[in-house]
Amino acid sequence: MNPSAFSTFSGHRRNLRKLVLRSPWLLALAACAANGKNVDFDESVGPATPAQGLPEASGGLGSFGNDDGGSATLAPSGAPRLYAHTDTTLFQLDPQDMGGRATVVGDFDCVGKGDPARSMTDIAVAKNGKLFGVSEGAAFPLVIQGSVVHCETKWPLPKTKFYGLTVAPENTLNREEVLVGADSEGGLYEIDAASGIPTQVGTLGKDPKTRLPWALSGDIVFLSNFGNPIGFATVRTCPSSGPCAAVDTLIEVDVKAIKRGSQSVLKSVRGSVKRGVWCTNPASPASFASMFGIVAYKDVVYGFSRDGEVVEMHNSDGSGCLISKDPTRKFAGAGITTLAPVTAAPVN
Repeated sequence: MNPSAFSTFSGHRRNLRKLVLRSPWLLALAACAANGKNVDFDESVGPATPAQGLPEASGGLGSFGNDDGGSATLAPSGAPRLYAHTDTTLFQLDPQDMGGRATVVGDFDCVGKGDPARSMTDIAVAKNGKLFGVSEGAAFPLVIQGSVVHCETKWPLPKTKFYGLTVAPENTLNREEVLVGADSEGGLYEIDAASGIPTQVGTLGKDPKTRLPWALSGDIVFLSNFGNPIGFATVRTCPSSGPCAAVDTLIEVDVKAIKRGSQSVLKSVRGSVKRGVWCTNPASPASFASMFGIVAYKDVVYGFSRDGEVVEMHNSDGSGCLISKDPTRKFAGAGITTLAPVTAAPVN
């Protein structure tokens, strides 16, 4: 993510995504993160276990990676590992212990340090843990090699600049899982798994109050939810004259409405991300913005902001609470596997 683009219309969104569960009984394991605890970014722990590749299949993401039957990477709690990243570095966390340690996985080898991509703006995680990344102008299948996150190849992305990335679950856009990127203006694009060519598959719709289009603030995340897919995004409005909205809004995405075209896929507006009455952390600010990475787990959406905040949001109304803040960690994105358990909130 390019920090200098934050205040401009074309560059102020992105964002923050995922891991794997192969046994259905594991999907039931979850717990709410504790309020007010600081995340300890432990750089001495060493590299994490590489995630497994995707199985061979026709179409979708199945053409990348080989499934050797190994178990997926899990957190100590048995939950899927949650990934978050800065412009250049990938971390792993446990969604059942968001106040615990975040392990440094490694640096992306295709961004920064003179490489064409200045930053990784988001990541996505397939059902079996295969990682994908996106910069403003390219997408990358990723593999963890020791302490390096290696970009296996590069798919140039014309037409627009991408700040969000997720995976559409099976039997939505395709029989197989499909990569979906999001640009700063709220457009969603299928990313072809053979060529990287993007095709528009929807927009994030409009704010029902102002009638202004929702722009990605933000990030987007989809989950399979046992065949009833669900998605969330952090968005804001940006009028043609004047600054963008100062507070993020959490929306639910109608994943089943995603198809080729420019139709709205907005399902419901959950609410502005403001401190909830349930929040007990005295250090929590009154509102939150620039949450460039989000993931969903049970009834919580976790946000990772450009200010280094880790935020818990209720997926029912968008109300939030600060879990921790480290200004040295300028988050750019996040991801969790499409198989992560999620509790759908009632529609407002």
